[in-house]
Formats: sequence, structure tokens, C-alpha cells
Amino acid sequence: MQITFAPGRVGDNTVEAVAYGADGLPFAAPEIRVSLTQRAQGVGPLDAKLADRGGYWTTDRLRIPLPGTWTLRVTVRLTDVDQVTLTKDVTIRPSPA
Repeated sequence: MQITFAPGRVGDNTVEAVAYGADGLPFAAPEIRVSLTQRAQGVGPLDAKLADRGGYWTTDRLRIPLPGTWTLRVTVRLTDVDQVTLTKDVTIRPSPA
């Protein structure tokens, strides 16, 4: 998986998600779901509501309200009955002054 947050700061962010197969090539996943949770502040999960763009999934409307460490949860549907979920901590920076 490759997940990109831009600009990776508090406020509106663009999110792009690309799944890769075992051969290292992009995999056209039938569905990718991304959410963020900040347990320390009791915020989330915030659903990114990604849209399929033919080979990658994206949104330009994920509003992140607070800086800090967030838990990223990515669920990739592989087939009609198989899916895998990955979690990773990510850092969201404060907005520039």
C-alpha cells in the first residue's frame, strides 16, 4: 500500500491510495477504505470516503481537525470475500501560522 496525505497538516487534505500486488505492480483493488483516529483526543474515526479513479483511490476532502499522532487504518478488499486491514501511526503537523 502507498498512502499519500497532502499537505499532511491540520485542515483539508488530499488522500491518495494505491494497492500493490506481490509482484510489486499496482493492483486494481475493488475497494479501499481509509480512516484516521486520534485516541488521545477521542477523535474519529474520520472516514476519508475515497473514490475509485481507475487504479487508485482518492479524495480531496479529508478535513483533519488536530495535529498529533493519528492511527491510520486501511482496509483493502482483495476479492468478493477477502480483505486485509493495515494500521499505522502517522503524524499530522499543525497548520502554518
